[in-house]
Amino acid sequence: MHLGPKFRRQDAINIQNSFRMKPNQIICLSFVLMIGLGTLLLTLPISTTNNMGLHPVDALFVSTSASCVTGLTVTDLKNDLTLFGKIVMLLLIQVGGLGIMTLGTLVVHSMGYRFRQSETQVLQESLNQSSREGMFPLIRRMIKYTFIVEGIFAVLLSWHFYPEYGWECIGYGIFHSVSAFCNAGFDLFGNYDSLTRRGDDFFLMGCLGSLIVLGGIGFTVMYDVLQNRRWRKFTLHTQMVLASTAFLIVLGGLLIFLVDSQNPKTLGDLPLSVQLAQSFFTSISCRTAGFNTFDLGAATQITKLVMIILMFIGASPLSTGGGIKSTTFFIVMLSMWSVVRGKRENVIFGREISKSLQVQAYAIFTIATIWVVSAGILLSVIDGEVHELGAVIFETVSAFGTVGMGIGITNDWDMWGKLLLSLTMLMGRVGILTFIMAVIKQEESLIKYPEGNVMIG
Repeated sequence: MHLGPKFRRQDAINIQNSFRMKPNQIICLSFVLMIGLGTLLLTLPISTTNNMGLHPVDALFVSTSASCVTGLTVTDLKNDLTLFGKIVMLLLIQVGGLGIMTLGTLVVHSMGYRFRQSETQVLQESLNQSSREGMFPLIRRMIKYTFIVEGIFAVLLSWHFYPEYGWECIGYGIFHSVSAFCNAGFDLFGNYDSLTRRGDDFFLMGCLGSLIVLGGIGFTVMYDVLQNRRWRKFTLHTQMVLASTAFLIVLGGLLIFLVDSQNPKTLGDLPLSVQLAQSFFTSISCRTAGFNTFDLGAATQITKLVMIILMFIGASPLSTGGGIKSTTFFIVMLSMWSVVRGKRENVIFGREISKSLQVQAYAIFTIATIWVVSAGILLSVIDGEVHELGAVIFETVSAFGTVGMGIGITNDWDMWGKLLLSLTMLMGRVGILTFIMAVIKQEESLIKYPEGNVMIG
């Protein structure tokens, strides 16, 4: 008779635990709510120049693209959106780049709120931190660095735009500084031209390229570099990010230059200095930002393949970009090289990569590949094979890497195509492993099974 209340209390606890959201679910939900709010605002008549608001599906697509700092768009920001609509886009890009929970945490922590353990766990998951020590100072540094860098380049870009736009240069400077640092790739130049009419503007490409790199390497790397300033004192993470970033930029730039420098439709008729500048800027931008200086649809197939690989890799962890991340790619390639050489240890810069990290890197790489291929095939089916599969895969990877580079087919997607690309953008921004773990229930088995031997290769 005395066991009844005890069991009822236990049942209540079990029910409460079953409805409790996991950290990765809360991360995904925060982006979904932000996308929903942005969609609502962009459908308002005040958001568009025709006073009709965007179509709900188009508003959802553009809101997702801005919140996930992608850059794919089905509307001309300069000509179709009012000042209110542009401000909505700017806020979505800024909040999406930093993460809505990061900004919310700063506000409530500044007000003296004490975080519970479960709430701290969510923050650790969103910031990719293993412990709570130093987490709140990290958030403050992230905010400080963001506004300092964006502010400096906003002034530089405003000064650069003044002869062309007058005092409107301030808005242009702020918007493009935020868009580039957050690796969003949205622009206000109109007619979906991006930088194609400004391919010889070295100052503009230099500013935007610098912002893309600073936003793409991640906040912990920025702090480590500013604090220690010497390679030997950097953490392994910082060393891997800097090495992989430099390698990918140089390799990508050289390949694009060598392949397309003879293509009269892209770089072929330009001076050598402009060819080199556009090649390396494209290598920087296609990792995760999305600004383009030439017609991507006219690029050679090899250049498009190089760009697909760079977009798939994306930026670095705890940055404003997407993709599988540069460190994931670095670890996968390093692990493959170790296997080829017959080594059991995976050592880089004098330190060993743990087996658990290698497994996680392979999981991210494999799941991302499966999703991109599957989504590309499904998009091709939805499209009725109107466009070539290569163009569809390019669009899919651009969405997954939150890059936003398009080859002129983004406006052709129907409702289902836009929804699938929106989902792909969300997965690329929050991290595909985080997204999958938020959807699939994790269960830890208490049963140990005997190992079996299987031949592979």
